[in-house]
Amino acid sequence: MTFLQESSKPGWSDWELARLAVHLRGYAKYADDPLADAARRLGDAFTADEVRRADAFLEASRQDTDRLAAIGARLGNDATSEEAWLVHQLTTAWARLDELRDRIDTGGSLMANDHVASAIDYIRGSRP
Repeated sequence: MTFLQESSKPGWSDWELARLAVHLRGYAKYADDPLADAARRLGDAFTADEVRRADAFLEASRQDTDRLAAIGARLGNDATSEEAWLVHQLTTAWARLDELRDRIDTGGSLMANDHVASAIDYIRGSRP
């Protein structure tokens, strides 16, 4: 894949880069070869480091629910009340965050989606 050598977006945050990357990848799904089209679009818009930063930002926003479930299972009945409480609170928080992100993604024109998404550093459309 060929990337830009010089950034055309100096000073952009990882969030801004990831937002544009999701947008460009969204257009690629209409091409005959979506992966090749996405690679071309990203190469035309970003340097290799910018794509890495954007992808790392998106990956960091994914919740590791399997790991949390494994911790909860490992704790079992022997867990102290503080540990069990913490696992429960994190599970609840992630579920509420998922619901908020789903509402942002499905929100209609009556809601300023971009404003709400940017308030929580969420990139609209980045959920699978």
